[in-house]
Amino acid sequence: MNIAIIVFDDVEELDAIGPWEVFQTAAGLNNQLSCKLISMDGKSVTANKGLVMGVHGAMDLQEKFDLILLPGGQGTRKLVSDNIFQQRMQDYLENAQWITSVCSGSLIYAAMGLLKGKKCTSHHNVIELLKKIEPEVEVQKDKRFVQDGNIVTSAGVSAGIDMALWLVGEIASPELANKVRHHIEYYPPK
Repeated sequence: MNIAIIVFDDVEELDAIGPWEVFQTAAGLNNQLSCKLISMDGKSVTANKGLVMGVHGAMDLQEKFDLILLPGGQGTRKLVSDNIFQQRMQDYLENAQWITSVCSGSLIYAAMGLLKGKKCTSHHNVIELLKKIEPEVEVQKDKRFVQDGNIVTSAGVSAGIDMALWLVGEIASPELANKVRHHIEYYPPK
């Protein structure tokens, strides 16, 4: 299972790094997973709070990914109207078994028409904007993550960790997901 986390300037750090930690830990425990950080041009990005993230490559379609994760952050506001970025995403998504987002990454999927008539969630601060972009979306408030077919969206920031752990359980096994949870010592209160 090849996983790509698409990063961009003003991405929210934990939206990308939380799932990265989960997927890479799973890869270390079960070598059937691999995860890469990808940017549109293959160059480093500067995240919302100043973290500079190096990447493994560019969005160039040479490599196929089974799971695409689109994090959120202030940078999504620009990408909602970036037709070049959205076309590149569309090309990437054609081969993906799973289409996922954290936080306001869902805004881009909404702008691309992928969330029309779908159940989803996002960061509580962008739910109204999400509905404005795609009026036919069925937002599930107060959910950590929501699955509708092969699309999985999560609420903001730390919710991406919950979603990534669930995905590991679906992709590999619930046992591996529990091993990852234990390894990263992630025990949120119920």
